[in-house]
Amino acid sequence: MNMETLSIETLKGFLSSQYKGWSSFVDNIIFPIFGEDKFESLSETELLENNPEEKPLAEATGICSIKQVGQIDIGVQPLQIFDVTVNDRVMMERNRVNIQRLIRKVMENYSSAFMLFHYENDTRWDWRFTFCHKKGSQKEVTDSKRYTFLLGPGQSCRTAANNFNKLYENRDTLDMSKIEEAFSVEALTKQFYRDLFEWYQWAVSDASNITFPNDTAIEDDDRDDIEKKIIRMITRIMFVWFIKQKELVPNRIFDADFLSTILKDFDPYSKTEGNYYNAILQNLFFGTLNRAIKDENGNTRKFASSSKRDVKTLYRYAELFSICEQEVINLFAEVPFLNGGLFECLDKTRYSDGVELCYNFDGFSRNDARFADGRFKHRAVVPNNLFFAPETGLISILSRYNFTIEENTPEEQQVALDPELLGKVFENLLGAYNPETRATARNQSGSFYTPREIVNYMVDESLIAYLGNNDFVRSLFGSDFSFDEAKTEEYKKTAERLKCVKILDPACGSGAFPMGLLNRVVEILERISPDENVYDLKLLVIENCLYGSDIQSIAAQITKLRFFISLICDCDKDASKPNFGIPTLPNLETKFVSANTLIAKKKRDLQGNLFENPEIEQTKRKLAEIRHKHFSAKSASTKYRLRKEDEELRGELINLLSDDNGFAQDDAKQLAKWNPYDQNDTSSFFDPEWMFGVADGFDIVIGNPPYIQLQNNSGELAKLYEDCGYSTFARTGDIYCLFYERGWQLLKEGGYLCYITSNKWMRAGYGDKTRGFFANKTNPMLLIDFAGVKIFESATVDTNILLFSRSDNLHKTLCAVTNKQNKDSVNNLSDFVRQQDTICDFSTSDSWVVLSPIEQSIKKKIEAVGTPLKDWDIQINYGIKTGCNEAFIISTEKRKEILDNCQTEDERKRTAELIRPILRGRDIKRYGYEWAELWLIATFPSRHYNIDEYPAVKQYLLSFGIERLEQTGKIHIVNGEKVKARKRTSNKWFETQDSISYWDLFFQPHICWKAVGRNLAFALVESGVFLTAPASFISGGKYNETILNYLCSNVGTYFIYKNSDTTGAGDIMLNIQSLIKFPIPARLLETNELSHSDINEKIYTIYGFTNTEIEYIESQI
Repeated sequence: MNMETLSIETLKGFLSSQYKGWSSFVDNIIFPIFGEDKFESLSETELLENNPEEKPLAEATGICSIKQVGQIDIGVQPLQIFDVTVNDRVMMERNRVNIQRLIRKVMENYSSAFMLFHYENDTRWDWRFTFCHKKGSQKEVTDSKRYTFLLGPGQSCRTAANNFNKLYENRDTLDMSKIEEAFSVEALTKQFYRDLFEWYQWAVSDASNITFPNDTAIEDDDRDDIEKKIIRMITRIMFVWFIKQKELVPNRIFDADFLSTILKDFDPYSKTEGNYYNAILQNLFFGTLNRAIKDENGNTRKFASSSKRDVKTLYRYAELFSICEQEVINLFAEVPFLNGGLFECLDKTRYSDGVELCYNFDGFSRNDARFADGRFKHRAVVPNNLFFAPETGLISILSRYNFTIEENTPEEQQVALDPELLGKVFENLLGAYNPETRATARNQSGSFYTPREIVNYMVDESLIAYLGNNDFVRSLFGSDFSFDEAKTEEYKKTAERLKCVKILDPACGSGAFPMGLLNRVVEILERISPDENVYDLKLLVIENCLYGSDIQSIAAQITKLRFFISLICDCDKDASKPNFGIPTLPNLETKFVSANTLIAKKKRDLQGNLFENPEIEQTKRKLAEIRHKHFSAKSASTKYRLRKEDEELRGELINLLSDDNGFAQDDAKQLAKWNPYDQNDTSSFFDPEWMFGVADGFDIVIGNPPYIQLQNNSGELAKLYEDCGYSTFARTGDIYCLFYERGWQLLKEGGYLCYITSNKWMRAGYGDKTRGFFANKTNPMLLIDFAGVKIFESATVDTNILLFSRSDNLHKTLCAVTNKQNKDSVNNLSDFVRQQDTICDFSTSDSWVVLSPIEQSIKKKIEAVGTPLKDWDIQINYGIKTGCNEAFIISTEKRKEILDNCQTEDERKRTAELIRPILRGRDIKRYGYEWAELWLIATFPSRHYNIDEYPAVKQYLLSFGIERLEQTGKIHIVNGEKVKARKRTSNKWFETQDSISYWDLFFQPHICWKAVGRNLAFALVESGVFLTAPASFISGGKYNETILNYLCSNVGTYFIYKNSDTTGAGDIMLNIQSLIKFPIPARLLETNELSHSDINEKIYTIYGFTNTEIEYIESQI
């Protein structure tokens, strides 16, 4: 390849051809990018001959040869090039674990490498390119990452070509970081999400002309909940696109040229006609993927007739095709039946007072009746251009990217879009609209997608805790695990225990934790029970071990979708077998439910469970059996029959429970009303025994609950949960605190909870009850504080991981703190925690601060000598809240103008007394301040001013409009614009928002500090100078100098940093509640006469710090 002609198209042409040998790759890729002078040939050194100890693993892996063909000079460590030959009988995608183990061995001696994987037989078209990179020293093998492209004929190769082209464009400044950046899966995922989100915004807009009819009797209802319907449609299409990688769906049904030969008047760019969605996609979804090729009664796929008017698994829209019905059936003939509920048509017919009511949530209908304006009453319409518009259509977008059906791991990443992408994409789409306001605000839902590395770590630690945290258990999870025949019995017992575990994610979102658990549990079972079938293991774990709940019904559907893809990836199409060798997917309706997890139904007998008397127990067993059958039911008729039986048994149970006095009447009715098979419904309560049959609690509760302040939306959530009996409830708190307590309720005794949440509960005032709950009701086992390290890309909130057991507190919490200096630690948390851990004793509701041994020693010395500020004879208060600073805080020029407008000397004198100098937090410096010549109109309600005695002030304030200044909380329309009044109080329009009953303290010298900042400062301010909120002040009288000396000292600064809350940006938040707990020794009174430079030495002496401790304190400030 000529370097002058290297382009994306020429790269794509080479990469999508058959493998032509390593020398061809070097000539066409390596030389143009790195330069021929940087390449050193190593004469095809055969590693397996030089390292015979690796041959057994290579043979087990199916690798015939590993040749070290050369290296590239790219900095300190050269970039190696390996040519790896694989046995023709081996399927590389099915042998990833063993290949990873062998690569790990090879990479023990190198820091980076390009690896070319290909088959012995040149007729095998597919080959792989892998980039391996290991950060740190060569011994840190577990930190090695591998990025892989699938190449050869039939592969898109666009992504690979783009990435190699990035390297080519930066060829003059290439280093290892640029190479790693070029192969980043994250960058690929972000770009795909941007493309898809732009499409989603187009689709939900009126301009798209999409309609999904609902209640067909209501003409203007066709766009109700349009966002959810479009997300469901994307979900189905994405699933189809993934299984297309397994050749389960023909490519031609996405080809506009082919479609024009089978659809009448097909215009791929039509903005009004939607014959592609109706004729092709809906028939694929509901008539093919959701219907057996031949069911147990001998029924085959066919078109609906007039006698089968409401069968939603039959083809329709024959009139839209230019080919006959049999040819349409043949078009889909090689598509297997998948089952699973994802493609179940949600259209419903209900009867009310004998009148038929149609609710066409999917709009898969032969009824072509229209409203007066021409819109279909029963049929969905998605115009063709939404799919085929160049660049922006959904099919056009999907065609630009490579997809892989296997979930990546942190160590092994195929540079393609994997199923985890669905989680990230849909977590964002679900958060992109608020069901109440339709506001496209990403974080309205308070949910953030949990990164894969965090999920994997939390999953491992939870399972290890459940299995018994010892060396044997931890060895099962190690990357270097190898089967030991001598431990067969231990493996067997562990496997049985894993197969019995019950795990709940109470806010499962798009399934990050359930999928992480499925993959990890099955991987461990494969290791210790290697003879078992992987597909069967997955089915067993899904049915018996994993459960989820989420308040958004579409989220539960996406979780199911990811499980379906995981099952499909272990299947291969075989035309000689029934259903092409593809097992039908399970029905997961009773595994992942849509419900409000935080609301429980209160049972009358708190000592028992739902099912105590023999008749109830018998009915319960029948219900469990029905749901077990439904899990694997295949035909629509079987599912319908089992669901009717389920409904009848639920009714019987409710009657028995009501008779048995198990529930209040209203609660019993609500239980009966819940239908697990209604995919559009969200239950207002959550009861694991009623919904899952789990009566004695879960072994593990795990997840990332939402972060939403209970005060949001006028305290709507606070009102909802205030009477639910949560001991952690605080009106100023956050919903995740309630999830901690609810998770504890859902655990069995001795069970384990592991959450990642905001870390505000550790120090914030609203976290007081939560900290007390953890200290008194749980055994906190592990706490990782991600202080200042951004975990969620879309959130500024700092987070932490907490793992506790529902057992007595042993007062030995393993703790670690990350910071900006070791932010990469999140990529390998296990090693980081082992290296950095410290043991802490959390016994009270006081702030939880993770301290190292030296920090604990310093803290003990400070607390032993000091007296908390709250016990000193001082007063601490907030600055002044006006509610409208632009009106009440004025410049010197404005003050002069107001004074000049006074009509008499008495008025001028009164007004001058009313307007006082004021400081803002930013004006405060260390030991002093810089006044910005701002003034406060100090009309404090506690002073009971008569505004008519200050006409110049009144005239000025009224210039802002009384609608803005009144304290009613109302919204007014003034001159066509919304004007919001100050918050509702009993104060008058001209008064400050807060009463300021402590106004007289401003007329004494006082210590001021700003509430938020990276470098907090304290200053002594003379009498008569006021202060704005959120800054605060101390009236210390004779103690002012002592307290100021301490707060400005090295020890004071250190103590503030270690014991204050922080913002998401890392700024210190020093509130009054924190400050009053600071212990200051009375002996500091002796420091008043010392210079500022001498104070630190005096304080060090008072506390008795060692030189090591002093050095540590000074290094932290």
